[in-house]
Amino acid sequence: MTKRFLLASAIFSLIVIGTVSPIFATVDFNAYLPIEGTPINPEFKFTKNISIDYSNGGKLKDLLQGKNMTIAFTDTSANNTSIKSLMESMNTEFATDRKTLATATDLKLDYQVQINGDDKQATFDYRITLIPTMTGYTLTKGSGDTPTVLDISWIGFVMNTPITITTAKYGDLEINSPLGVVQSQLPDVYNALKGTPAEQALSDKIIDASPLVAYPIDKWNTLFDPAYTLSETAGYGYSGQKVAVTGFAYGQSDLYQGSLKTQNKELDFTTDAKYHLSVIDRASSGTIDAAGHANGYMVQGDPAISTTAQTSTTTGVATAQGLSTMTIYAMAGFAAVIAAGIFWWSNRKMKESLKRGKDTSPPPTFQYEERKHWADKFDEDKK
Repeated sequence: MTKRFLLASAIFSLIVIGTVSPIFATVDFNAYLPIEGTPINPEFKFTKNISIDYSNGGKLKDLLQGKNMTIAFTDTSANNTSIKSLMESMNTEFATDRKTLATATDLKLDYQVQINGDDKQATFDYRITLIPTMTGYTLTKGSGDTPTVLDISWIGFVMNTPITITTAKYGDLEINSPLGVVQSQLPDVYNALKGTPAEQALSDKIIDASPLVAYPIDKWNTLFDPAYTLSETAGYGYSGQKVAVTGFAYGQSDLYQGSLKTQNKELDFTTDAKYHLSVIDRASSGTIDAAGHANGYMVQGDPAISTTAQTSTTTGVATAQGLSTMTIYAMAGFAAVIAAGIFWWSNRKMKESLKRGKDTSPPPTFQYEERKHWADKFDEDKK
């Protein structure tokens, strides 16, 4: 019933307010927040897609046609001092811009760029995944009906400066702009782009999670799940520990968020030939599973989540776009009553039809005449 309600809201919003200005970004976020405030490993995935059209020929076509390469590496702050420096820069961003006491104590970085060129264009697909170990995100510790308040303002951090990572295979890579890997791995292509409008467009930062906090947490879609499975506890024939959580989701087109669309930045530039650059940023998304019966709200303009291990006796828990848990249960119970009524009615009709027995009434007096095709008169077998 809850899923049907959410689906109906999404369809209605697309029809009624599809022109609402969406929030665009290049980040997908996922996290589980335990009520105990223990260290967590959220995932930030930043993506950007770029294409250069060289259908008019030129030097870029000569350099990129037939090019198929992947630049990829994975490392952690424990093994790589440059990733440790990135983690420290993130902590500075948390403290100064996000005004939070939450800190990262470890960081895993996964970087991948795929470059493919054909006879018309070349595409550059970027993906940066950051998995920090976060601590200190509990604002106040609750008990019983007193909620625990969890700080989530840190999820909206932005890295505005270049980030250079030292790798064993590729040397030093600047990862926070699309142009960084081009400058390092394709210097001839970089020289062809240098000084053009494309150079500035390709210098935009990639690590930007600000859209996650630009949209108020109390307007994210919410849904209570009494039997959420912790994947990290699964294994050895055990499906995993089940806990009650409230899920928060952002990034779906619905009544509140409007119709979210991909944003394209298009520009033409000319050097030895005329080229066209496309930069594609799709709408961001976020998923937060907070243990317990949780509500999102804003604290002095920053997002937070209050949660209790059990339903409060003084306040209801809102789920599914403002519907309380009890309302959801009542709707489900009402649907069950309707289903039982339909089953009883259909069963009664079936029994009544069996009691009527076999039909012994005389056959109808009329008979159907056999229809013949006009071509049958030429068929000797049918004369």
